[in-house]
Amino acid sequence: MHSFLGELAALSAAMLWTFASVLFTSVGKRIGPFNLNAIRILIGCFLLSLTHYFLLGSFFPSISHMQFLYLSISGIIGLAVGDFAYFGALIEIGPRRAILVSSMAPIFSLIGGFVVLQEFPSPLALIGVFLVFFGVWIVIVEKEESSQIYGNKIMGVLLGITAAAGQGIGAVISKYGMLYTGTPLSPLSASLIRVAVATVVIWIAILIWKSPRKIISSFKDTYAMKLTIVASVIGPFLGLWLSMVAINYAQVGIASTLMSLTPIMIIPVVYFLYGEKINIRGILGAITAVIGVALIFLCLLYTSPSPRDS
Repeated sequence: MHSFLGELAALSAAMLWTFASVLFTSVGKRIGPFNLNAIRILIGCFLLSLTHYFLLGSFFPSISHMQFLYLSISGIIGLAVGDFAYFGALIEIGPRRAILVSSMAPIFSLIGGFVVLQEFPSPLALIGVFLVFFGVWIVIVEKEESSQIYGNKIMGVLLGITAAAGQGIGAVISKYGMLYTGTPLSPLSASLIRVAVATVVIWIAILIWKSPRKIISSFKDTYAMKLTIVASVIGPFLGLWLSMVAINYAQVGIASTLMSLTPIMIIPVVYFLYGEKINIRGILGAITAVIGVALIFLCLLYTSPSPRDS
């Protein structure tokens, strides 16, 4: 029988990213999204390395050159390029459209998982994936706010697609590097490598692009730093670690689909925290996504366990 470890890890990661996104939204308004991205990934890298030392005996894993190559590429594509493209899309087309376009990440994971890993969901599970994807889109798609003025729409859409492709393809390369290029790595080791390489790339890029003085000034906002630390523990540390557990034990397309449920999960969070009303669109999207998740789990319940489950 299927263990559901990967699928449950994916749902847990989505839940953690939901709470982290609420905190990061507040912090981003205070210190800016690019400064936030650089600081949060640095904190996540530190926490992953520290945890790796206590659990596995070293601050950095000992791996083959091929494993390091593939996981580094995954970190650069999925975390460095993907995050920069997403933040760029936020600036150019606003959060609604940016989330909408970047939510296509599971499509790239499904295609990549089939081509590279020979993974493809069964017809019933594929229907569940479609329902989850459709439910997320129902929630995200809203009427255009005419008062909002952003930048270049074409550039914003291209950046959003780049972010989605980076996240989806990065997940596929992560799994390939973690399991098929040498002795299988633990999800913790794979997470650390990806984040460490992405941290170096992001800090080099942001130090070239922006003045170091502006980043250092962000640390003076003690309230923002407290929220950043909490959100970094939830997101880039625990959330990313769980995402690698999900990719390790589940089909990468299904894992990516379940991890894309953040727009659904955030509905009750903002309702209880901020009193935001839940409209019919939100309820319909949530129900559709839940039905899709149920179909995925129902299908997996009657399938043979994968090699990673045994």
